[in-house]
Amino acid sequence: MPPRRSRLHLPRPALALAGASVLACGLAACADDPSLGADTAAVIGGEPTAPGEFPGVGALVIEFGGQTMAGCTGTLIAPDAVLTAAHCIDPVLSGGVVPGFTLAVDTTPGNFATVPGASVHPHESFTFDVEITEGLGTFYDIGVLRLAQPITEVAPVPLPRADQAAALTVDLELDIVGYGRTSNDTDDIGVLHDARTRLISLTATELQVGMGLPQPQNCHGDSGGPALADLGDGQRRTVGVVSRSFAGSECTQGGVHTRVDAYLSWIHGQVPTGIPCGSGLAEPCDEPDPEDPDTGGGCCSTGGGRGPAGASAALLALAVAAPLLRRRRRTC
Repeated sequence: MPPRRSRLHLPRPALALAGASVLACGLAACADDPSLGADTAAVIGGEPTAPGEFPGVGALVIEFGGQTMAGCTGTLIAPDAVLTAAHCIDPVLSGGVVPGFTLAVDTTPGNFATVPGASVHPHESFTFDVEITEGLGTFYDIGVLRLAQPITEVAPVPLPRADQAAALTVDLELDIVGYGRTSNDTDDIGVLHDARTRLISLTATELQVGMGLPQPQNCHGDSGGPALADLGDGQRRTVGVVSRSFAGSECTQGGVHTRVDAYLSWIHGQVPTGIPCGSGLAEPCDEPDPEDPDTGGGCCSTGGGRGPAGASAALLALAVAAPLLRRRRRTC
């Protein structure tokens, strides 16, 4: 039997922007539709993240109704660049509004420090008008938010190096982090949670992360957030970006992440300077001279391309609030 296919839906989008649009859409799919995107939730099966535990992970935020609200999750990959999902920043949903970024672990008070966004760069091949299968596929749900000023209080989170692809294997332990729902029984979002789960399956462009309870998994509001792994060098690297629920489930069968190493060339094209040495395609860091503490370190970045490194990549994510958008399909 051929795989079931459907048009891409954007269920329960995250933040209402400009009245009728949203900042992002959620991880899980619409009720009975295996499409990309879903509503927002924090990590299901996770624990509240302690300040400083995942210092480069934060929330994309907007001003709405006199309040600062968190929508998607993102990861600082350079002092002025945040890696997230394309659907979180695509103008179709954002209405052209550029979100800000905060590293606050609790965004519910609404009075946290925010760095303004300068520009958004969803992958140019990303589109909501696409047919998908219930499993992993080839989409382009990856994007970069450039900030108006650099964040220097924390170090950027490293990207995987191109030579580490073989370390991404089934059963690899992953840390998932996000501001989404913590269970299917609540719509509350905005507090950073994290959990340890496993890589279930993978293709050249996507990862299935977690299998659902009792394993932790992402849910609505975690869109754009990272899956982090030690690929053998002792560093926690961003290997995945939350895109959608697996098999169109409502946060019950694991999540689908865009595979970051498939898009290294594209990412560096959006962030030509500032990605630290040893991260992604940036040159390896110099070995420090024990007799000269000023040697070593340094930052560098290499140029980019338009598509995934070696293959195409992934698509949608999780978001937060209300059924707002319909593009050639029913509203979720």
